[in-house]
Amino acid sequence: MKNENIFLSNRAVLKISGTNCLTFLNNILTSDITKIKPKEIVPSALLSPQGRILFDMLISLGPIKKINDLGYVLIECEVTQADDLFKKITIYNLRKEVIIEKTKYKVFVTKNPKDHLHSLIDKRFFETSIGRFYKDIEIEDIDLETNQTSIKDINWYNLLRYINCIPEGPKEIIPNVSLPLEINLDLLGGISFEKGCFIGQEVNARVKWKGLVKKKYVPIIIENEDLSITHYNIDNENKIFLKDIEIGKIMSLAYDKIVNKYFGIAIIKLVHLYNFEENSDLECYHEESKIKIRFPQYLLPLPKKTINFLD
Repeated sequence: MKNENIFLSNRAVLKISGTNCLTFLNNILTSDITKIKPKEIVPSALLSPQGRILFDMLISLGPIKKINDLGYVLIECEVTQADDLFKKITIYNLRKEVIIEKTKYKVFVTKNPKDHLHSLIDKRFFETSIGRFYKDIEIEDIDLETNQTSIKDINWYNLLRYINCIPEGPKEIIPNVSLPLEINLDLLGGISFEKGCFIGQEVNARVKWKGLVKKKYVPIIIENEDLSITHYNIDNENKIFLKDIEIGKIMSLAYDKIVNKYFGIAIIKLVHLYNFEENSDLECYHEESKIKIRFPQYLLPLPKKTINFLD
């Protein structure tokens, strides 16, 4: 990677403070806010009562600067969803126990989190040390902070996410459609079934314990000598086939010019994923392109087969 710090212009940050901010968020979000450690950032989500993801996010604790300081919580989300998330959290703040603010923080990713004083370790990356930090900095000063972050660097970050099967934002996690267990939020540490109730908890507990997950997000590699970036429009259906059977679709892609391959995330019916788990050389197809599925270690073994997968 050319630059150590990458500016993510598509991300925004909200600040939640107040005496009961941890309890308040713990009652509505999927993750256990009380177990977040300093200097780390963890995934979470706000669900609908039906258990579908409305907003995916990253959560971190603000630093405590003095003895009686109760601190605060920072919520990083997609910039296009920031206003709606702010409004949604405000609706749940019935007793006005917490203060909800929009910040001007800019979001950066760093390859060397230990070298940056305010860096937060991104706990979604199990095998790679990746950090994030926020700065209240003007747009015109960002080039100085990033040493002129390029599109190439942002593509590097997306490639890293896709290889590790880490979806992010509403284009990859479809609002009011995606289930937490479909996108592997449980395996990434973003949902707790031990902390007690939260919005949508009952539905997802039933999905988990009764084996009702029918589809899963998995990382894919597309190999084709005639690859063209414009050939794959993620707004299209992008169906994936195993022989003549439709088994899923592509959710996101990034092109790696060095190896001439696309890396991405696909959602695949679980009943078919067992074939790929048992045979790593098995291939599926999108149009004329071969697709291989490579499971990160944290995704294995797949959930046990149940009759529900056959629906």
